[in-house]
Amino acid sequence: MPCMALLAEGILKLHWDQTVPVNVAHILKQMGVRLQLQSDLTDSALLSISSDNQAHIALSQQLSHIHQRYVVAHALAHVALHHLRPGMEQAIHISDDFRLDFGQRHTAEANDFALRLLMPEPALRYAIDIMQAQHADEIAHVFAVPALFVKQRLAELGLGLSRHTPRQQRGFTIDLD
Repeated sequence: MPCMALLAEGILKLHWDQTVPVNVAHILKQMGVRLQLQSDLTDSALLSISSDNQAHIALSQQLSHIHQRYVVAHALAHVALHHLRPGMEQAIHISDDFRLDFGQRHTAEANDFALRLLMPEPALRYAIDIMQAQHADEIAHVFAVPALFVKQRLAELGLGLSRHTPRQQRGFTIDLD
């Protein structure tokens, strides 16, 4: 999906402030996408495109922070990839375990885009090469994403985590005599 990769990278180049976790709300604002928290949504979010091509995301406020970040990035992907035409809306449901139906092309594309947006390759490489992150959970915490997504993104990039080599423990003796 090289076109998607270029589009996600382009959005990052235009709107990312080089911090992690990536400020998705800032990117939405820069792209002119309206976001509104709602307490009564049955789905994770409702994405709509008005007849004048204005994107609006209604997001469930019941979701955890990490879940909200992913759902917003996923919805933004649908906007950026033009999966909806003006006048259309789409309910987005992302389960608590973040499992998706990858049989649907638009869902798979939105997931790929969202992961690229939330974990930009340069920042991920920095975390591994320079910061020497050794566990998916550690990286997940830094990027505010589920560890499952870190593993997915690392596999996609062909990156591996260095294995922790235990330090040599040197014993000592205290002579009490």
